[in-house]
Amino acid sequence: MNTYKYVAVIGIDGMGNFNSQTDTPNLDKIFEKGAVAWSAVSQNPTISAQNWGAMLLGATPLVHKLTNGSISNEHYLNEALPSVFKRIRETDPDCYLASVCNWNPINHGIVEEGIGVEKLTADNDRELVPLIISCVNKKPKFLFVQLDDVDGAGHSGGYGTEHHYEEIRRADGYTGEIYEAYKLAGILDETLFIVISDHGGVRNGHGGYTDTEKYVFMGISGKGVQENFITYAETRDIAAIVLSALGLSVPEYDEEGFTSQIPEGIWEGTKPYYRKPVERPLVPVRETPGNIFDFIDKDKVKLLMHLDNSLEDISGKCNIKEKGTVKFYSNGVNSACGEFGKTGFCVTDGVSFGENSFTVAFWVETDNTITEVPALMGNQDWSWQNRNKKGLTVALRSNDIVFNISNGNDHIDTAVPFPEGTDRGFLHYIAAFDRENKEIRFYNNFNLRHIISIPDDFLISYDTNYPFVVGNDGKGVYNNVSHDFIFHLDDVLITSFAFNEETTENLRKYYFDK
Repeated sequence: MNTYKYVAVIGIDGMGNFNSQTDTPNLDKIFEKGAVAWSAVSQNPTISAQNWGAMLLGATPLVHKLTNGSISNEHYLNEALPSVFKRIRETDPDCYLASVCNWNPINHGIVEEGIGVEKLTADNDRELVPLIISCVNKKPKFLFVQLDDVDGAGHSGGYGTEHHYEEIRRADGYTGEIYEAYKLAGILDETLFIVISDHGGVRNGHGGYTDTEKYVFMGISGKGVQENFITYAETRDIAAIVLSALGLSVPEYDEEGFTSQIPEGIWEGTKPYYRKPVERPLVPVRETPGNIFDFIDKDKVKLLMHLDNSLEDISGKCNIKEKGTVKFYSNGVNSACGEFGKTGFCVTDGVSFGENSFTVAFWVETDNTITEVPALMGNQDWSWQNRNKKGLTVALRSNDIVFNISNGNDHIDTAVPFPEGTDRGFLHYIAAFDRENKEIRFYNNFNLRHIISIPDDFLISYDTNYPFVVGNDGKGVYNNVSHDFIFHLDDVLITSFAFNEETTENLRKYYFDK
């Protein structure tokens, strides 16, 4: 394995692997003898902060917890998970380090303050290039660059359109200029040169986990790099590659911390790439296993819909009004399931949240072909322009479920990925809003997957002027008017307390211990 005096990472935001669809002579030339992955895997969700954070911190989004909102508003302060910049600085107090980003929240909220990193930004990529070259002339031990205009073109004109390709070709030209600057500075032979994207897109957006969103280009060039196709890599592996290339130690793999690895195929002698074993999918029972109220306190249930050919609230506390036609199918968890979305949904008249803890739980049939974000249930207007208005919505994507709470001024989106191997078939989901402990706990298939802290200004009542709707947003228009969404739900449960490990295990026993 080679070591280098310098490493450059050129990040092209929103390019995905769409560069394979247009002319990129500079990328082709730079990586002609290098190691290339055309299907490196973006972190889920396929959003910028989650992926640039993963690259610079070497951890998954569930671990580093950065979002586009947080890095725009807060400096990065997690001492237990330092950035690549800080790890380098701790070993070399005097080296020159630089981060040059069109999208400045990276500099603001991922690269730590006060560690001697020169941070530069500009209004567009063209204006950014001279700043990058000025940094190259100072011979940075590590240079990180983020070009943003390709992503802007995807949002404005569509990913995979000529408008998008045109901006990719421009980014290819800028990359060529940066590469040439390393030559002119006389340090190219001692540099590991990397180009990577954070995510792709579909139509005019991204954040889901479809192929055009999650697969990205990664190219690595430098002395000693094998001419090879990298069989598997993830965006978060950039951290391990950079550290190893500079001769620094790479932290041990830790599911709760640093999980960046060196992909096989870059250098000789790399140890095998570890991939977490696929979790065996749950197989829902096909017979009613008993009375759910033997496992969950009925007095604390706000709503329970078994959806066995009926929209009845089994708790008896809510009247349900059907809008359109909700269809029923026999492939449910305990019998039938309900088909919601464009053709039908239902409105409840008795679900309120007040200032108490609560839990939202249900089974949903996952679908990895989804390219947008249907609202499964909630009491909020789910249109993009209104997602800061008070309320909550639970929404489905191709590889995760999004839980959105809004306090009237701001919102928190929490996306919890499905376990590997469960992107087809039914998955059980729990979101437990615990006011006492100021946290939300998320469970998939009865296992705790993620916890977030609730800021004080989000400890409000989530009752709104809209009713709680199952199968649509609170306004009752998002899925059927704005979009064409169809999905299957079963056993929708709302309680007036926050599930914990014990109650989650009790519910699991209801379904699986007969």
